[in-house]
Amino acid sequence: MSDIVLILIPIIIIVLLAAIPSMIVITRQQNVRLIETFGKFSSVRNAGLSLKLPWPIQRATPDFSLRVREIAEDVGVKSSDNAFVVVPIRVQFSVRSGGEEAAYYRLDDPEGQIRSYVVNQVRSTASSMSFDDLFKGRDAFEQDVEATLGARMAEFGYQIENVLVDDPQPSDELREAFDRVIAAQRLMEAATNEGEAVRIKSVAAANAEGEALKIKGEAFAQFRAVIAEGNAEALEKFTAKTGLDARDALTFFTSVNEMEAVTTAAEAGGRVVFIAAGAKGSETQALLGTTTQD
Repeated sequence: MSDIVLILIPIIIIVLLAAIPSMIVITRQQNVRLIETFGKFSSVRNAGLSLKLPWPIQRATPDFSLRVREIAEDVGVKSSDNAFVVVPIRVQFSVRSGGEEAAYYRLDDPEGQIRSYVVNQVRSTASSMSFDDLFKGRDAFEQDVEATLGARMAEFGYQIENVLVDDPQPSDELREAFDRVIAAQRLMEAATNEGEAVRIKSVAAANAEGEALKIKGEAFAQFRAVIAEGNAEALEKFTAKTGLDARDALTFFTSVNEMEAVTTAAEAGGRVVFIAAGAKGSETQALLGTTTQD
């Protein structure tokens, strides 16, 4: 019996020495390791040193990262007003506390499968928004994606840390259409500005012409006033020296003016028709005579 004990003790010691390394679990910072008992999940070991039952009773999975990871994707979407745009989106996610089992076992390719959920959720949200809403309401868009995606990812042991949406990029066709619209608006603005300039010039010219006519009218009025004043003064002096009354003086001046007019008409060589003030009914004869001479 003692011989058997002596044989078993070294064997047990060797087995224990061989099993001790498999009983030690060392977990790195920002990681966890999951313990499986006969292939079934039993516990989670956080960072540090811990012990477990020896293999093959229990085994520890490789380190499972708790760090925040990021997925970047350019998602092609169609808005509610049929505009095709590309939405650059970045989703930051991590394993939630208490969700280590689901995060490790339920998803075979976490990043690839989460990426698929992100694309589907972005397209679903964008389809209910207009193109302008995608630009103006990015905060609401981010919040909607984060809330809906967060609820879905919680089932798989993950939590959404942040959703970042950059400016949507329109398709080449939509960008060309915008360029044409902007060009048309620029042409319209240029035409409006040109028309406004023409209107301003016209108004300025009209104002200048009106001002010129006003000045000319005032000058004519002053000229007539001077002429009238001169005539009145001349008439007054003439009547004072000759003793004639004003009516006779006016008749005299009229006769003098007619003689000056006759002299001027004669100098024109028949090209001027002169009709005296008292020659009523002789206009036609004068015109006929002039025509016959020509």
